[in-house]
Order: sequence, then structure tokens, then C-alpha cells
Amino acid sequence: MKLSCFLFCCCLSAKLFAQNDLLLLKDKTQTLQTWTNGSYIQFQFSSKQWIEGIVKMVRNDSITIDQIQLRQVGNQFGFASTDTAHFGLLKLHVNEIYGMPKRKSGNIISSGALFQLGGGAYILLNVTNSLIKGEAIFGPQNLTGLGIAGGFFILGKILQSTHKTYLKMGSRYKMITIQLGTNP
Repeated sequence: MKLSCFLFCCCLSAKLFAQNDLLLLKDKTQTLQTWTNGSYIQFQFSSKQWIEGIVKMVRNDSITIDQIQLRQVGNQFGFASTDTAHFGLLKLHVNEIYGMPKRKSGNIISSGALFQLGGGAYILLNVTNSLIKGEAIFGPQNLTGLGIAGGFFILGKILQSTHKTYLKMGSRYKMITIQLGTNP
């Protein structure tokens, strides 16, 4: 009786303190982020769909995710509260992860938003003032300013199109799993 109780406690403690596999996001040789069971993860699937959820299991080259979506909704008093929707389990291979969101997606200058805002505001203000004063909108006095403002707006659009908010998996960024213990 004592031996069976002792063996049961040993098996239970081995199961409780068993190490889990790790999921790593690597930039060549540097580890950027790690996930284990119970971690929140958000990624872009191979179908370009963004998926978020809780990592349930990391085993060999596959992961199991409990898909969830967190939303801000109003409660009965009109204040914002968080609502969680569960979509079920998703099992996938790590190679099916297409991209990961950047932690810092850049600032207002590198995303082009400031150039678009400044150029658009100048064009709108210049056209409005020209209409109020009765001047020609594309007159020789306004044409230079409108051209420069249009150039800044186009520069902002180019920066916006080249600015990625996610890390694409490939030769530089990779998702790998590390096996820490024996998997049953």
C-alpha cells in the first residue's frame, strides 16, 4: 500500500513539474520572443488571416491554440468592458505561421501619416482660402505651394505602402520549437 501510494505521488509530481516545449520567434540567431503553454499569441496564418489565442500545447513542430478574440463592448451602464469570444482549438504546424506583429510598428514619420496629414491639410486650407478670396485655385501663386504639398502627400503614401506592421517569416525571421523534455 505504501509503495503504491509512493509511486502514485512520484508519477503525479513528475507530471506536475514536467517542462513544456517552447515556441521561439528568432531573428537569425537572436531570440525575439518565446511562448509556452498558457501564453497569449497573435500571428498571421498562411491564409493571411490574423489569429489570436492562448497556446494550449507546443509539441515537436506543431502548436495547439485555443482561438479567442478580445473586444471592447459597452456594458449596461455605457462603460467599455472586455468581452472574450472563443472559437475552439486550432492545431497547426509552425511553418503555417506567415507573419508576427511588430512590437513597435514605427512612428508617425516612418509610417507616412504625418506627411499625408500635413500635405492634405495644406491643400485643403489653400483651396478654401482661394475660394473665399476669389483667387484662381491653380494660379501661378498657388501652383508652387499646391505642388509641394501634393509631393509631401505622395511621399506619405509611398512610406505607408512600404511600411509593414508585421514580421514576415522567411530567411530572416523564423518560428521554431525547442523540445525541453520527453513528450508522451
